[in-house]
Amino acid sequence: MNLIIYFLAFNSFIIDNFSNKELRYDKIIEEEFVYLCNKPGEKCYYTIPCKILRDSCNDVNGKIFKVPLSRAVQMKREKCECQEGIGN
Repeated sequence: MNLIIYFLAFNSFIIDNFSNKELRYDKIIEEEFVYLCNKPGEKCYYTIPCKILRDSCNDVNGKIFKVPLSRAVQMKREKCECQEGIGN
């Protein structure tokens, strides 16, 4: 009888671990991405790549990167708005 109880407890533990990983994976997929310049002096991130970002990043010889919003906040960047996309 004790063997059956241990077996059920072990199976419950395994199932619980797999279900938590699936929930964390779903959270990663839903995360929003933003655009920023890789130079530390640039303090803004944008929801779309725009001319303002491209011009300011080119002025400091930087590169534009697409990163998760949480990473941009961690880098202490602030949200900035732009009027048009890069193609305009």
